[in-house]
Amino acid sequence: MLRRPGIGGLLNFGGHLPIQLVIVVFAAVPAFVFKFRIFSFPFDAPALVFCWTPSFDCGIKLPFRGLGGIFSHMPMPVFSDAVPTAVYLLHCLVPGSRVRRYTAIVVVAFLFGAAPLPAPPFTVEGPGVDPADFHVTVYAAGMDFPLGMAELPDGSLLATVSEGTNFFDTTGKLVRYVDTTGDGVADASPQVMYEDLPGTQTAVRVGGTLVFVTGAAKPISILRLGQTPDAPFSFVGSIDFAYPDGDYHAHSALEIRPAPGEEDSWELFFQLGSDSNFAASTRTVPISSDTVAGVSGTLVSDSAYRITIADHGTHVSASNLTRIGAGLRNAAGFAFHPATGDLYFQDNGIDGLEDPNIPHSPDELNRIRREDIGREVFDFGFPDNYTVYRTGEIVGGDGVPPLMVFQPWPDPITGRRSEGANEITFAPPAFPTGLNRGLFIGFHGKFAFGGLQNDENPVVYADPETGEYFHFIAGQQPGLGHPIGLLATRDSLYVADLVTHGNLFNGAGAGAIYRIQSQVPPEPPDLRIRKTDDGVRVEWDCGTLETFDTPAGPWAPVPDAFSPLTVPPEDLPRFFRAGY
Repeated sequence: MLRRPGIGGLLNFGGHLPIQLVIVVFAAVPAFVFKFRIFSFPFDAPALVFCWTPSFDCGIKLPFRGLGGIFSHMPMPVFSDAVPTAVYLLHCLVPGSRVRRYTAIVVVAFLFGAAPLPAPPFTVEGPGVDPADFHVTVYAAGMDFPLGMAELPDGSLLATVSEGTNFFDTTGKLVRYVDTTGDGVADASPQVMYEDLPGTQTAVRVGGTLVFVTGAAKPISILRLGQTPDAPFSFVGSIDFAYPDGDYHAHSALEIRPAPGEEDSWELFFQLGSDSNFAASTRTVPISSDTVAGVSGTLVSDSAYRITIADHGTHVSASNLTRIGAGLRNAAGFAFHPATGDLYFQDNGIDGLEDPNIPHSPDELNRIRREDIGREVFDFGFPDNYTVYRTGEIVGGDGVPPLMVFQPWPDPITGRRSEGANEITFAPPAFPTGLNRGLFIGFHGKFAFGGLQNDENPVVYADPETGEYFHFIAGQQPGLGHPIGLLATRDSLYVADLVTHGNLFNGAGAGAIYRIQSQVPPEPPDLRIRKTDDGVRVEWDCGTLETFDTPAGPWAPVPDAFSPLTVPPEDLPRFFRAGY
């Protein structure tokens, strides 16, 4: 998309549209004899028009000797046969007894060997969704299989890439993107932060100064941030998995939270899926580490796990390997509720028994409440308990039932399909009302297809409180492959499309990241306080709870606070607020 002309826009382009040749033509004539003329440039190169004026501190002077005075500029957009162009009129008011007006025409700057980033291949949609409430941009393009994403402390974006043609035969890297202008387009080329990783990288999380990253059936690598935002990461240790022959539904997802009651420690969550489509698993997988003390144990398939990682500054150690969930076919996406601390995760449904493209059971959304995590092994029912695809029939009925299942929408028989759930994330809190308290879920769809050949690959918005969901980004759109990497920041949702044409075996340079930013005033958190027999009960639906004994502050976060929070009488009076 051509940006608004102007020297500022030209300079902003420099990050991702390298300029190799600039041609500028000036003409100065008295205004009363000037006749406007439309210039046409039927060239194949993209074009950018800009204006030089002294109001921009760019170190460039206009080539008019003896002229001074006040300068202004007026845009006059015109379009050529081949490329968008524009003409700026630069007016010079010359001081003196006889004021004459001179007009300088800044014609065009041609950019050779570079093209503007393409427009996103989708618009957002759904019940009550106004596309005008969002600014959707191609944040980065030309990537090799981007998937995992995390926000770094300085607000820049960290992403996994797997370099190579075939996703399953690649080498992994972590790259950092910066958007200094805030326009939703990353600057220049990404900075490589760490590159000694195996391929098929799928997930990354940042906690404190530690970075956790993994790929399908690959080690969980633990890295450390540098001293400055642009300093490369350093290796700390890894957790190694000894898979037997075959790695069907290997671990691929990560999530972290601060370890309750422990300083400089993190609880790390991951899954080990089933070893077959529709049967109880027999596979076990030993884990170990030569670099992280305390890593030892044997994992059981169909499960979700937690392990605690303590950061000692120069090294880390591990403890408390715990199986927290069973009966899970492949829980490949985790997210903590930002206020309650409950753990939400998806589970992939059973593939079709006759036609693998028609599932036997739909994908699910499940939950373990914060206070129950690790208390016991909750069984979610696979393989004997499930919901039948399309009909909604419940088979078995034992185990923990799902919060939601994702049948075709809006009609389970004729509606749009969503299959192969991957990453999930809670919505940006500053998204418009109705889209700011639920979750987004990315669906892979058909394994190696995209565009019109993939009718199963939407990004879904789901509200666990109501049980309602819809397709926020519709599947089966040209240019949309596997939009399964998700990251939510305060006001933006980042969506990583693994390979925009869908072909995992020939996808070098075909990955992209999109930013969907809210353009509406944010809704404040819902904060409620009521008296109880034990003190007061504080509830909030998003953001961080802060407190102080006077409204003047200084306000400070309440440590380890989750909604609802009971404050005993001896800690009163206090003032509370919630914000994000």
